Amino acid sequence: MSEELQVDKNSGCYHYDKLENPMIKVIDYEKGTKGKLEINSNILLMVTKGSGKISFRKFVNKPVENGDILLLPIHTALQFKVEEDATILTFRLQPSIYFCDHFSLEALFERQEKREKKRFIALKINQRITSYIKSLVPCLLDGLNCQYFLDLKMRELFFILRAYNTKWDLAAFFSPMMTENADFYAFVLANYKSVRTVGEFAQKARYSVTGFEKRFRKVFGISAHTWLKEQLAAGLFHEITCTRKSFTEISAMFGFSSSAHLSNFCRMNFGVSPSTIRKKGTEDLERDE
Repeated sequence: MSEELQVDKNSGCYHYDKLENPMIKVIDYEKGTKGKLEINSNILLMVTKGSGKISFRKFVNKPVENGDILLLPIHTALQFKVEEDATILTFRLQPSIYFCDHFSLEALFERQEKREKKRFIALKINQRITSYIKSLVPCLLDGLNCQYFLDLKMRELFFILRAYNTKWDLAAFFSPMMTENADFYAFVLANYKSVRTVGEFAQKARYSVTGFEKRFRKVFGISAHTWLKEQLAAGLFHEITCTRKSFTEISAMFGFSSSAHLSNFCRMNFGVSPSTIRKKGTEDLERDE
């Protein structure tokens, strides 16, 4: 029995992943395909079919094949050639990796031998990850791109990797992204709700604005201004659709000078007014009852 995804009800939600740069995606390549890519986020890549060769940083024409799991670090220029029809899964990673509360990859990385950082490390797709892929891919192909769902699937993947690989293999695999950036990432997540501007954020972090922007873009792959705006939009959308707070209350909560200012922000970022967003959210809830 096939299942039908209610995309018409959900795809308008702000929390649906933006398809320009999805958190998780499936890509098919035909034999003979060649290309160059600029990697703007840390990417975990799984080869679920086919084979080919890749070149990045100091690794040239490294063979990759069905069953390989690779890490492509941020700011990497990648070249590839597909030797057999291939299917890959890509996972866009956050700068800090959390497997569980009892396992700190950063702490382990500090003890890793320097020579480990220079090796080309590939993990392997095992039986458990194969089962994980079989449940994930149909949902992606159906269009189930909810950010909450994708975040849960990312966390599930990390738990599986932790359970079926040694700590040392994981430290070696993730070493290209295990730097002081993890501390900066944690600082941003802990403090972004208490600032309104990039200038305030830079001051709180004890950086110049230019230095903060440079560090932020290195870690997150986008400007601090754009990232803050995205977090504001996500939080705002949630309050409008999931609470009964007045627009005056919501305006004050998010630092808008007036309800009119809030309305302008919504029209610019969502294409409609706050009342239209709330009305649609209410209609979707009633339709599901």
